[in-house]
This record gives sequence, structure tokens and C-alpha cells, in this order.
Amino acid sequence: MISVSPLDECVVLVQLERPEKRNALTRPLIEQLTASLRELAENASVRGIVLAGAGPSFCAGVDLHEFADGTPESGGRLIAALAELCATVRRHPKPIAAAIQGHCLGGALELAACCDVRVCTLDAQLGMPEVFLGIPSVIDAVMLGHLIGVGRARELLLTGDSISGETAYAWGLANRLAPAADLIGVALDVLGHMTRHDPEVIAAQKRLHQEWLDMPYQAAVEASRSALVEAFRAGRPQRLASARLKR
Repeated sequence: MISVSPLDECVVLVQLERPEKRNALTRPLIEQLTASLRELAENASVRGIVLAGAGPSFCAGVDLHEFADGTPESGGRLIAALAELCATVRRHPKPIAAAIQGHCLGGALELAACCDVRVCTLDAQLGMPEVFLGIPSVIDAVMLGHLIGVGRARELLLTGDSISGETAYAWGLANRLAPAADLIGVALDVLGHMTRHDPEVIAAQKRLHQEWLDMPYQAAVEASRSALVEAFRAGRPQRLASARLKR
């Protein structure tokens, strides 16, 4: 239910393959996606990832059967699996772009929020409808406040209403807008501006930014200093700056 295919020499497309259910997430699908992303983290030939859904929707969120047939125990296992997936995306050493069309709801929006960039169609529908099911949005819904601010995040969480891709772009939730036919291409182009750089420095910058989100301001400033020293120890700035001077 997950496919992995090359888009160019260093970027792959990871696609949810459940279009008849709008790529709704079951626990096995969540676990399979987590495993695929972990494998790609160890693949040196892969420098970037586009995450998309087959068919007209990115992902409609968690499959409603997981709720209708659920128990406290199954609910706990489900949310643990989804939290592990989101953590895998946040901590992934390679840049990940979510290519969003159609529905991107609930757990799918949490997943997309954990990606490095989001490319949306104008008419995509992004929302957190958990309140309609009698549950709060949890785990990586916390990322929404970082992306769009507390007020707009609370509007999404408390109303359950969806916003369009156009509104998501205006709010800063989407990095780019694209027609459906160009969605993957635009996501690939954005990643190209990242994969042109040394993969070790991209991994270090991603790791630092994630740490910044978890720290008070001054602690984040102090914690980042050692990363620069480590870059000099590895010889990257000396090599790249010398190459630029020669040009």
C-alpha cells in the first residue's frame, strides 16, 4: 500500500496507494510508511523525498473504521504508531516535501505539518476534523501553532472546519501552490534547491531546527554553536568556501 519510485537521480516519490479510500490511514499503513521512510534515511543515494497520495486526494486522515471499531487499547496503539511516523518525518535526515491535493485531514495534516515543505493545489482541503468524532487533535497537531500561529491553529482545532490550499498558502501553512498536473514537479523543484547542497549539512540543519522547536530561545542559540564547530572539524566550510573563491 506504499510505493517508492524515483523522480530524478536523487529524489524519490513515496506514495500512499489506497485511492479508493482517499488513502485513509490504517495502523498497518502507518507502520509500513514509517518503515519505508526509515529505509530511505539509510540510503545514501536518496537526497530528498516527495510524499504524495495516489488518486485525487493526499490523504483523508485516519480510516473511520479505526474509530468505529476501536477500543481504548487499539486507540492507544494507533496513536503511538502515528506519533512514531510523525517523529520519523521530523527527524529524517533528508528533506521531505508533501504534495497535497484533495483532502488532507486530521492525522494526514499532522503528517504534512511535520514535512519540511508543503506544496498544495488551490482547491486542496486541509483541516483537523477530530472534534466531529468526539476526540481532540493530539500529538503533532502541536506543530500547527508553529506554522500558522496560535489563533489560526485554534480555529482549525476547535471548529473542525477545513481551509483551501489557497488559504493555507495565505496563512503560511503551504509553501507553494501548484496546479494538480504540476504538483509533483513543483515539489521536486523546491527539493532541488535543498538537494544541491551537501547532504551532511542539510541533515545537520534539519536536526538543529527540530531542536530549536523544543528549546527556549537562548538555549537554542547556545546549542547551535557546536554544530558550526563540528562543520569546521569535518572540513566542509573550508572545502566549499575555497571552491567558491576559485570561481
